[in-house]
Amino acid sequence: MNLAQSSRMILEELDLMPEPTDVEKPLPWRQSLGHKRRDENVRPIFWRNRNRSYIERTSEWDEFPNGRWGDSRSPAFGELDAYGIGLKGTNETNIKLWGEPKNFKDIANLFVGYMRGKVECLPWSESPISSEANVLTEGLVDLNTRGLLTINSQPPVNGVKSSHAVYGWGPRNGFVYQKAYLEVLVSPELISEVITRIERDEDFTYFAVNKNGDLKTNAPSDGPNAVTWGVFPGKEIVQPTIVETISFLAWKDEFYRLGSDWANCYADSTPSRHLISTMMDTWYLVNIVHNDFHVEDGIFPLFDGLSVPDAEKPFSGSTNGYTNGHTNGTSVDGNSAAVNGHANGNTSSKIEDTNSDGTKPAAESTTWLPTDNKVEST
Repeated sequence: MNLAQSSRMILEELDLMPEPTDVEKPLPWRQSLGHKRRDENVRPIFWRNRNRSYIERTSEWDEFPNGRWGDSRSPAFGELDAYGIGLKGTNETNIKLWGEPKNFKDIANLFVGYMRGKVECLPWSESPISSEANVLTEGLVDLNTRGLLTINSQPPVNGVKSSHAVYGWGPRNGFVYQKAYLEVLVSPELISEVITRIERDEDFTYFAVNKNGDLKTNAPSDGPNAVTWGVFPGKEIVQPTIVETISFLAWKDEFYRLGSDWANCYADSTPSRHLISTMMDTWYLVNIVHNDFHVEDGIFPLFDGLSVPDAEKPFSGSTNGYTNGHTNGTSVDGNSAAVNGHANGNTSSKIEDTNSDGTKPAAESTTWLPTDNKVEST
C-alpha cells in the first residue's frame, strides 16, 4: 500500500479516479476527488479561501450542482460542529500568528499584513492571498488601513483567454469573465453610509448581515448571481461561481463562529478577547457585486472618505464603554453615518439610533429583516 501504483490500481478498480483531462485547471476553484462530486461545477464564492470546510458542510448532499445552482434550502448545509470547520491550530499558535490586538488599528494592521503577503493566513483564509488579488493589492491595503476589513475579493475580468496564467480556467480556446466582488467587514458606525452609497448605483447588488442574522439586500430575487463564467467551443456557457442568499447566510454562521473561535484564543480578561468579541457581536458582513464587468475600478470608490473612528483608541474591554460613544459615527470628511441598534444590544428588526442624550438623530435608521422571515429587496 505504500506504492503509488498499487494505490492507483485500487482506486481505479473502485472507480474513484478522476477522469483524465488535458485541462490544467478545469474550474476556477479546486475540485474534490470524491466520486459523488465528479460532475460538480458550481459553488458559492464565499468559501473560496476555505475549500475543505465547504466540502465538509456539503458532504451529506445526494447531488451536487452541475450546470446550475438549485435551491440550497434542501439539502441544508452541515452543522458548524463537524470536524474541519472550526479554527485550526492551538491558542498559543494562533496568538503567535496574529498577535494580541489592543485596538481596532492593531486588527487593521494584521489584515494589511495579510494583503501584502506578510501574514500567511487569517481565521477566514486558510492560505496566503492568491496572485489573482495582485491587481487589487493597493486598494485592499487602503481599505484595511482605514478599518474596512476585507475577507474575500476578485477583480473584474472581461474575456481573457482560458489559458491565461492567472485568471484562466476551463478547456482550451475559451474566454473567461468575472464580475468585481468584495466581501468586507464593516463597523456599525459606517454600515448605513456604505449601504446608502451602494443603493445609489443600480450596477451594484449587495447583501449585508450581522451575527444575529438581520439581513438587508437589494438583490432582485433569492436566485443565484453568476460572478464567474466561461465561454468555450462546443459547450454551453459555464457559470462555476455564484452569489446567492441561502448559501451566504450559511457562510455568515461560519464566519462569525470563526471570529468567536479567534476571540476565545485569548484569556477572558484580556483586551484582545473583548475587542474581537465586540467586533463579532456588532460589525456587519457585507458582500458587494459590481454587475458591469467592463468597469475596472467600480467597488473601491464606494468607500472614499470612510474610516473607523478612533481606531487607535485602546479598547476598554467593555462593549458599551467603547461602541456607544460613537453611536452616530463619522466618516473621514465628517459626514455622519447612522448606526444600527445592535451596537447597544437591541435585537429587533427595526434598528434605531440614539444620541448620548437619549434623543434620536436626524438621519433615518436602516431597516433590517430577521432571516426567519422572507428576505425582501429594496
